[in-house]
Amino acid sequence: MIEIKDADVFFEIQKKIKKIPFTQSKGWYKYTLHKNNDICFYVDNDTNVNIALWGRSQKIPFTNKKLLLISGEAISQNVDEKKVINFYENLSKTDYQGIELNSDNEYDIEFEIGLRRAGFVRPIGGFTCPLTINFQIQDDFNFNRNWKRNVKKSVVSELRFEEVMTITDEIIKTIILMFREMADLKNLSYQLEEDSLARLLNSTDMRLFVVYDKQDQPVAARIIHDNKPYASDVYAANSLEARGNGATYFIMQKIFEQLKDESFQEFDFGRIPPSNHATDSVYIFKNASRGKKIQYNGEWSFYKSKWLEFFMFLYKNFKLKKQRY
Repeated sequence: MIEIKDADVFFEIQKKIKKIPFTQSKGWYKYTLHKNNDICFYVDNDTNVNIALWGRSQKIPFTNKKLLLISGEAISQNVDEKKVINFYENLSKTDYQGIELNSDNEYDIEFEIGLRRAGFVRPIGGFTCPLTINFQIQDDFNFNRNWKRNVKKSVVSELRFEEVMTITDEIIKTIILMFREMADLKNLSYQLEEDSLARLLNSTDMRLFVVYDKQDQPVAARIIHDNKPYASDVYAANSLEARGNGATYFIMQKIFEQLKDESFQEFDFGRIPPSNHATDSVYIFKNASRGKKIQYNGEWSFYKSKWLEFFMFLYKNFKLKKQRY
């Protein structure tokens, strides 16, 4: 395992891996950098790379000890158990008192065996749903009746779809406002911020699509990660008006049609949170695409102290009040 000190060097090495989760993309790095500039980069080999990842270093609350938080990793198609063991064993020997990995790559039993043999275990409590929907863009579209009904509403409402190529302060503020309306409705615990969103949208691997009503007012927006032939969902922002005119379904169908014309192969809908509370509406919407439900590798952890791991679970569960899955 090699630590890379320069971000640009890391992302040049990462390009040798075909499929990059959006959480490991350069755009997401720039977005994250605005909130946390203590970011570390690791590869298993700088010439023949099989595993490449970056993670956020942060202090464990009420201590001077450090925790490494990793969202996904870029993995080559020929990675095997031995390579996973070697990389993550070396990562666990760094100065971090704990490592938390949340892998958004499709589940692979070789990867799980490698992680377990490197000393990683499933966390005490899971706070991120490990499920997603993979939509095959080049297949014939087979949306369910609810999807089709909403698209018909959008036609009656005379909605207009476009990809926004020039990112302005006005469009950033509009997206934040729509996201706030959606977050309040779904009881989401986070909001978007102008500076970090601007960094994200101005990255060459991120694309913004917007739907306007017949008064030419934005009613829905979608940010996707472009890793051709793969694309993935990053953020959605829907106004209250979008609930009644079918804009959320219309924008996704138009995105799929455009990506199909551009010869993309797969679209990862991002995490789906089936549940018995407000976030279940996200699952209902994404499931209407009739894409394939798959499981990610999900959450893993390595702690040098079991007490420290138990403390972090209590902190997330009772202090941060994170939703469990």
